[in-house]
Amino acid sequence: MKLVAVLITSLFFSFAAQADSLKQVYATLSEDYINALTNREITLKGLQALEKTDTNIKISATDKKLYIYYKRRLAKVFSLPETDNNINAWTALSREAIAATVKISPEVELYDFEMPDRFAQSVFQDLDGYSHYYDAFHNETSSMHKVRRNFAARMDDDVLIIKLLSFKQGVGDEVQKALQSHPKAQGIILDLRGNHGGVLAEAVAITDMFLDEGIIAYTNGKTGHSPEFYTAAAGDITDNKPLVVLVDGYTASAAEILAAALSEQNRAILIGTDTYGKGTVQNVVRMDAERAMALTTAYFYTPSGAAIDKQGLKPAICTGNINSPENLADADCAKADRLNEETDVQIAIKYIKNEL
Repeated sequence: MKLVAVLITSLFFSFAAQADSLKQVYATLSEDYINALTNREITLKGLQALEKTDTNIKISATDKKLYIYYKRRLAKVFSLPETDNNINAWTALSREAIAATVKISPEVELYDFEMPDRFAQSVFQDLDGYSHYYDAFHNETSSMHKVRRNFAARMDDDVLIIKLLSFKQGVGDEVQKALQSHPKAQGIILDLRGNHGGVLAEAVAITDMFLDEGIIAYTNGKTGHSPEFYTAAAGDITDNKPLVVLVDGYTASAAEILAAALSEQNRAILIGTDTYGKGTVQNVVRMDAERAMALTTAYFYTPSGAAIDKQGLKPAICTGNINSPENLADADCAKADRLNEETDVQIAIKYIKNEL
């Protein structure tokens, strides 16, 4: 009897845990995700995990019914909730559909306790390219470029060149020190090639150094939410010295925000190739010690209101496909890796010195 009691208790907790996990997925997507999903869409997308686990399973639905087929034979029918906004009802439906399929399919039964995770992974697949479901909580690291040295500053022909491979904590202070240490520089080049972003606050602080007030960027989330603005305070610490921002196909996220702000506020010119095009805000929701959801909750916009995500930025002077400033007429703007191309630096110097 004790063994039976233990099994019943264990089974009860497993079903309770499944329901709680599934409900978190429904609630978080409904409340936080930037692109609205109905509970019906979440259900049907999530239950595709059953079909992926066992190809003998087929799920279909009408306006009022959900049908589960096994080996081309009807195995189970469920009534769909009467309203879409009843999260508890849709959660219960998903849990019951999973439980019914476990009894039907030996393949699904093998992964009984994994099915809530598989359900969530199926829902998150291809949402927007940036939202993810993790069955083990961890931090993502970008593999666009392996960062060896994050910050560097040097003088070349009386022009200060500041290279930033990412916006790590404290890099804004390093940029400010570099600017203050070279008061006689005729102009400045901010090299953001290969910069895939980082700490937004650092990018905003660096942008603020070069702007005399104005909008840096703003975010807009779900309908009904107010935009959040990032603005610059008065005072350009460089006294409006000529400024060039180098960009390439791997300039992304916070680096694109900085480049767009300086370009649209007529403070800098962009030289290089089209940028990557990542302009989203992700919020990480930790479900428990092992699982988490990273959801896109808002999009970034440039001061003029242009979207960055999937669009990227187009430079005023393109350098793609050339290896000498003399070949500038043959350049194109297509996204390219220009991280170590000295040609781009030389073109920027020529621009600052009015030699182009």
